[in-house]
Amino acid sequence: MGHPSITILYGSETGNSQEFAQVLGRKCLYLSLNTVVSSLDNFDLKRLLDVKLLVVICSTTGQGDIPRNGKKFWKFMLKKGLPNDLLSHLSFTTFGLGDSSYAKFNYAIRKIHKRLIQLGAHEFSDRAESDEQSPEGNEGYYAEWERLLLEKIKKLSHHEIDPNTLLPPMNGIVAQTNKFKKITSNVKEVALTRFELLTGVIEVNERITSADHFQDVRRLVIKDTSNSLEYKPGDTIALYPSNDPKDVESLIEDQDWQDIADFPLIIDGPTPTIEGGLVKKLTLRSLLTHHLDIMSIPRRSFFMIAHHFSTDEREREKLYEFSLIDNIDALYDYANRPRRSILETILEFHSLRVPVQYVFDLIPTIKPRLFSISSTPSPSTVELTVAIVEYRTIIKRLRKGVCTRWVKELEENDRIKFSVHPNNVKFPPGPLIMVAPGTGIAPVKSIIEQRLELGMQDMYLFTGNRFHDKDFLYGDLWESLASKNQLRLFPSFSRDEKKSYVQDTLYAQSDLIFDLIYNKNATFYLCGSSGKMPIQVRITIETILEDHLGISNEESTKFCLELENKGRYIQETW
Repeated sequence: MGHPSITILYGSETGNSQEFAQVLGRKCLYLSLNTVVSSLDNFDLKRLLDVKLLVVICSTTGQGDIPRNGKKFWKFMLKKGLPNDLLSHLSFTTFGLGDSSYAKFNYAIRKIHKRLIQLGAHEFSDRAESDEQSPEGNEGYYAEWERLLLEKIKKLSHHEIDPNTLLPPMNGIVAQTNKFKKITSNVKEVALTRFELLTGVIEVNERITSADHFQDVRRLVIKDTSNSLEYKPGDTIALYPSNDPKDVESLIEDQDWQDIADFPLIIDGPTPTIEGGLVKKLTLRSLLTHHLDIMSIPRRSFFMIAHHFSTDEREREKLYEFSLIDNIDALYDYANRPRRSILETILEFHSLRVPVQYVFDLIPTIKPRLFSISSTPSPSTVELTVAIVEYRTIIKRLRKGVCTRWVKELEENDRIKFSVHPNNVKFPPGPLIMVAPGTGIAPVKSIIEQRLELGMQDMYLFTGNRFHDKDFLYGDLWESLASKNQLRLFPSFSRDEKKSYVQDTLYAQSDLIFDLIYNKNATFYLCGSSGKMPIQVRITIETILEDHLGISNEESTKFCLELENKGRYIQETW
């Protein structure tokens, strides 16, 4: 009698769903289950007909949408010709990762769950949803859901494997040191060998905040050399950054990989999903430079594997403790609070020696970074607005964002790889209210410029920045348009003498906002950072409706939901 099987599929935008899927998958392996862990899109959907036990872990993105690595899966699931008993052989459960600051909270997993039921599948264990805004966070909800699920899975298992046993790598790699010469290549040239992507040349990389302001924000203009550039307002550009070669060299030296780092590399087993494809002339060095996120914060899945490779008993115990869900607070204090990287963790645990065939299992891949387009559509160039991430941690270490460090170092005429990601956001005709704190101004700039080209001038812009003279992004443009009556401008500056936030300015314009939304069918577009800001703006709009209509909070909340369903309240935050 063979081992029972389980298939774990994830839809992930930032890596959180993927992390939970990999943690669950490793635990299932130790229960002797034949385990498949895959993104929704990377899984051969024909195999669903043979799957008996399915777990789907999925986040929600945009306006209740499926993440990018689940779009093909969802398109297949929505085919009209699928019979209602297609998945009657299948038992399943689902877990959703959500953020209650969005109105369409956990919509993606709810849609998937409902569709699986419609196609005849039946629940094996209770579904669950998490809320990133709650005190428990995603981890707290996941822990309870996982506990209940594993209790049921254990009843299927013939025996459990000793947790001290090192399992074979799921995605092994082998360095070909025999009969092959070392490969030495320029880092920037190697990055250009990802042929699935567009190629661009940097035309402009200029700072648009004042030199004495703490935040460096860049205007980046890319000229397309592929003759394939096509985009519209609201779309995003994916950039594919590389790690700092000095950091890669530190890891290679620490792990004594110098003798194999520059020989050709082959992947022994299924290739992990890597957006944009692998670089050509793959070596351990180029893999670490262009594909593996050594500067990311280590998660539980890292420690679940890493403890096997430590020869010091105390270090091994510490690494193992970080892998336990009961010790999530200790892991948070060690890794998340100080923003400690995988590279730093490996360097700090001196006895940790990672076999090279396990690096794919141990280190997550670098995900492309998405930036909203801030230019009107052009067949030859695209413009981005990029905030450079640099800060000091609680242990006073300087941290730089992997992508924005790379962006900051780009010079004119440098060639890069990029791709366009369409956005399905659509703006109904009529007045447009735009709320855009910080770099939320990027897509708004693209929208305004196109509407002006089309002769549409009924626009109301609420910006939010710290200082008028330091970080009022594209402020000269907005003031110029306002002076020509092509735009109504309502700026807020939180650190100037007259302090105000966008929600204050919105409320100060209550009569105007109410008239536009209630009487003139205006669309409300909110763009910027996630967290408290979108919630505060939403509360402000609800309060304006309550004041003018004399309705309850419950009724104003319902009114905003109806606006959202009609595509007239659009929120895009990150």
